[in-house]
Amino acid sequence: MIKKGLLFLTFVLSAFGLFACADTTTTATTEATTTQSLQDILLNAYPENNAYYEVLVRSFADSDGDGIGDFNGLADKLDYFVDLGITGLWLMPINPSPTYHGYDVTDYYAVNPDYGTMEDFENLVAEANSKGITIMLDMVFNHTSNQHPWFLAALEGDETYRDYYVFSNEDNGEYWHGSTNGNYYGYFSYTMPDLNLENPAVFDEIVNISKFWMDKGVMGFRLDAVSHFYSDNEYLDRTSTYVDNIIFLQDYMDAIDEYNSDVYVIGEVWEEDLYQVVGDYFGGLDAPIDFPVSAIIRSAAQSTSNRRYASLLEEIYDYYRRINKDFISAPFVANHDMDRFATMVLGNTDMERMAAEMLLTLPGDPILYYGEELGMFGYKTNGENGIWDETRRLPFLWDDPEYLTDWLGTTTASIIDLDNKNSALGGAESQMLDSSSLWNVYATLLQLRNENIALKYGNSFEKWELSTSSLQGFYREFTYEGNHQKLLILHNFANEATDMIEFNGTILYASNLSADQFSSMTSIPAKTTLIIELTE
Repeated sequence: MIKKGLLFLTFVLSAFGLFACADTTTTATTEATTTQSLQDILLNAYPENNAYYEVLVRSFADSDGDGIGDFNGLADKLDYFVDLGITGLWLMPINPSPTYHGYDVTDYYAVNPDYGTMEDFENLVAEANSKGITIMLDMVFNHTSNQHPWFLAALEGDETYRDYYVFSNEDNGEYWHGSTNGNYYGYFSYTMPDLNLENPAVFDEIVNISKFWMDKGVMGFRLDAVSHFYSDNEYLDRTSTYVDNIIFLQDYMDAIDEYNSDVYVIGEVWEEDLYQVVGDYFGGLDAPIDFPVSAIIRSAAQSTSNRRYASLLEEIYDYYRRINKDFISAPFVANHDMDRFATMVLGNTDMERMAAEMLLTLPGDPILYYGEELGMFGYKTNGENGIWDETRRLPFLWDDPEYLTDWLGTTTASIIDLDNKNSALGGAESQMLDSSSLWNVYATLLQLRNENIALKYGNSFEKWELSTSSLQGFYREFTYEGNHQKLLILHNFANEATDMIEFNGTILYASNLSADQFSSMTSIPAKTTLIIELTE
């Protein structure tokens, strides 16, 4: 099954830059017709370029009044994503599960009945596609629930299914858990036994599960915990490294691409400091989720001096490009496993806006965590009444009570605190009508990204040669069949204004200003961003 020799050689050669790399300015060809717009042509040429919105279905929109978000609620609210500028939805796990979050699956071929029926899901996919929105599913292949029929059969002594997991007759220490049929490995919990990815039958199951959902119209997968596929002390007869994860993912991607080459696959590699490790996963995925870049965004948004912002990003992207010259980064600000960014910055709206401006001007497919565009608060709590990370994943804020979810059903001091903070923000509908809202910052930037090829496509990134400790800049450039665009993005991180730079071009965006104010700018205000078109 696993073509380790050839694939490992390919990976090593790529990692050490022994394959030729293309220009940072991307050029492509297609048989364009005069009746197609450039955007239509590019959408066909680069179907994997999207702006994604990560959503917990349970928390987003309730269509039937039971307090739980569902597929039909999402379908009813698809125009919200169109208005915002979102072109891809990442649905956190939708399979049946004993937990609210779904990261311990009991049936990979079914949907959580809390969210509706399979027909409801298929309708959501069709409706989303009709509006230019692709669906990405969160797939949990590192482990299953301990209530999955496979694991229950393993505990009953079925040798076929015992080999679906990693069992041992010895007590091997941390992450190993006792059972009626020996000890088993479960990195995250005894309730989440790890699958045996060395078993070809398990690999085939994973591929067949993926094909099942692709047949439903799903065009992307977010693979959970890929950096734990082969963990330390899991396979006792061998020493595992993260290269084993990448080799497994290469085989998986080969099978996916053979079935549908347009499906976009990203994976969770939670490593913020070692960008080289994250970058190496471009050898096995369309994109590892970009934790290093996301950490830089959060840090820079909270700082007034960022001398290495552009140079460090350039260093990171150059490394990614050595592994895959056509890499697509997957940056974000915060996600479902973190406290919300609004909580991190104590509701500082300038910092929240700066984070949005950084996220949506960098290369790749940006990911918004639901409610981030509204400035929602959320943090992990102390376990009062059994509530922990649920408070990072609270109901989305609608002004319209018809669609509000209320699935948590527990009142604690933390929930009351968060409800008060979130209520003060105003719901989605009111923020959409407020031109100064955070929602409109995101919508404006997403529209710019969708309309400017240098922002949306390619992975070019070149630091601006005049960057200072607080005024940091970089160029984004893209060329396609004679269509060329070059942009300069500037961030003034300081708490005071700085002189306007000299440039030959057109301002496309300036924080807190409307287009009719651009020409009269004499300085770059504190904590703001400029996007300047330099195309000749």
